[in-house]
Amino acid sequence: MNLPQNNYINILNSLKEKIRFARHKAATVVNVELLKLYWDIGNTILEQQKEEGWGAKVIDRLATDLRIEFPDFKGLSVRNLKYMRAFAEAYPGFGIVQTLSAQIDNADNNPLIIVQTLSAQLTWSHHQLLLDKVKDLNERMFYMHKCVENDRNSDVLEKQIA
Repeated sequence: MNLPQNNYINILNSLKEKIRFARHKAATVVNVELLKLYWDIGNTILEQQKEEGWGAKVIDRLATDLRIEFPDFKGLSVRNLKYMRAFAEAYPGFGIVQTLSAQIDNADNNPLIIVQTLSAQLTWSHHQLLLDKVKDLNERMFYMHKCVENDRNSDVLEKQIA
């Protein structure tokens, strides 16, 4: 009778599943926090550019100063800061709505909430690609839905857009 061995295998499989779930959940939380940070940086850039104007080189100055302060933080280049600005511009209120979305009933199908909730489920690579290739919000939402629904990575997304 191998009951102890079967019990061990059940325990082992259960723990493996819990570890996989916890790792996935942690990655999701990190992704959402990064997106909120990127949106906040982009929104700050938008506000500064409104105050100072385009000629003030806000993005160039921020990229230089942020990289000096955080040399190990990848993604603070001029190019990426421009993506952050475009992200904030494409999804106004992202940081605010994303924080509240868990408390709001989506029964009324509010498009703003749907976009914010969907966009938080995608990676930064997805967003860079969507911002570059898909200008129409409804079309962007279509691709967001498909990515989330089918768990598609950004490489697959790029092929589908093409």
